Order: sequence, then structure tokens, then C-alpha cells
Amino acid sequence: MKKIIAILTIFTLIFSTPITTDASFPNINQPYENNAIAEKNDKLVIEYEITEINPNARASTKTVVKTATCKYENKTVAVVKLTATFSYNGSTASCTSASSTYTMYDGWSYSNRSTNYGGNMATTSAKMEKGKLYVDFSTAMVCSKTGVVS
Repeated sequence: MKKIIAILTIFTLIFSTPITTDASFPNINQPYENNAIAEKNDKLVIEYEITEINPNARASTKTVVKTATCKYENKTVAVVKLTATFSYNGSTASCTSASSTYTMYDGWSYSNRSTNYGGNMATTSAKMEKGKLYVDFSTAMVCSKTGVVS
């Protein structure tokens, strides 16, 4: 029984889709950037980057852009930008506005686009498609009570 569990665990680890992150803390003079690559399957890869616009270490509000670059078979098919403004004070955080842009390439289009904000979160979602291929895309940003956006 232990051998079967060990073999199943090894196969699960080998065939799992990896998620790689590369995040660093913001430099007081540099925009905050958080990069990650999330592989959806063997043909679709989405790369994320979070950048703060006009960072100010003493401010209690910040505007942040999350860029998602969607690549299908190594070709960029969409660039989605979710822009949100957050307020925080050390005990609470709230999202005060959000907007999004979808730029499509290589014959891809989008439909059912939605951008929302509430509490300390901003979200956007849409159906991206080309012919019979489609992706139900969504992404979000959350702000902590200390102003860390992820």
C-alpha cells in the first residue's frame, strides 16, 4: 500500500503544472512589480506583472496596474490591463475605482467583458475566443490593510 501511495505521489509531482513566481519587495524609488507565470496548459501561457503608478511611500492611496499577457502557442493573443486605485490606513483597505482594457491580436476577440470592484478587491473577466478556441479569462487584485497589492 505504501508503494502505491509513493508511486501516485511521484506521478502527481511529475505531471503537475508548475506555477513559477518571482516577486520582490518594492524599492522606495521604484515602481512595485510582481511577476508571475501561470501555465494554463501546454499551449496557453499567461504572464502577469503588477506595477504601481507614481509610487509614493507616504501616501495612503495607490493606483496599480496588473498586466496579463496571454500567449497561445508562443504568440501573444491578448494583453489585458486591470487598473485599480486602493486606499489603506493600516487597519482597513478598500478599492475605490477599477477599469480594464483588452487588446487582442492574431484574430482573437473578446466578449462578456466585466470589470468590478468592491471591498479591497478589483476583478476583470471576459471570454476570449478565436474560431472554436476559447478561454474564460479572469484576474483580480487585492490590497492588504498595509497597502501591499497582489
